[in-house]
Amino acid sequence: MKTYVATNNPGKLRELKALLKGSPLQLVAPRKYAPVLEIAESYAGNAILKATALAAALRERVVSANVLADDSGLEVAALGGRPGVHSARYGGPEMEWPARRAALLAELRGIPPYRRAARFVCVLAYVEPQGEPITATGTVDGFILENESGSGGFGYDSVFLYPPAGRSFAAMSEKEKNAVSHRHVAAQALIEMLRARG
Repeated sequence: MKTYVATNNPGKLRELKALLKGSPLQLVAPRKYAPVLEIAESYAGNAILKATALAAALRERVVSANVLADDSGLEVAALGGRPGVHSARYGGPEMEWPARRAALLAELRGIPPYRRAARFVCVLAYVEPQGEPITATGTVDGFILENESGSGGFGYDSVFLYPPAGRSFAAMSEKEKNAVSHRHVAAQALIEMLRARG
């Protein structure tokens, strides 16, 4: 099933392709993707906004295909769950990722390691041409490091310590991260939902 992914983030697209390899979904990037305003107050709401907007744009071009969208974020316990759904805009929409990570670490300065619990959350929204959106959720628990570690991944990966590995997501290989990440859990849940429908 040809499935367009509603993202301009090459790292996210690469991860989703790896995670859904072998599934019925054949992921492709749209030639043009105009990001939508993520105004929902939930990951599911934002993922559905992105998926349905791309599906509508494809219909206008008389393209019949499925659409997959992701909304994800980092929730830090010491910050009351922030930045959460606003993770990609934390510190301001124009801020570059290195500055965004630095701002997060600065806000947590002085907070001891045992109080730096955090989790990544991912919601995938999947829309077929004539169907209602279905969503799948995944989470992974960890801690926020005091300094960045690792050069892989993207987003907040270099500040997120995954305890079972004893390393940040950015210090793990793509294969290692993809086996345990929040996006992996959501992708597996989506695959199971699609298989259950037959």
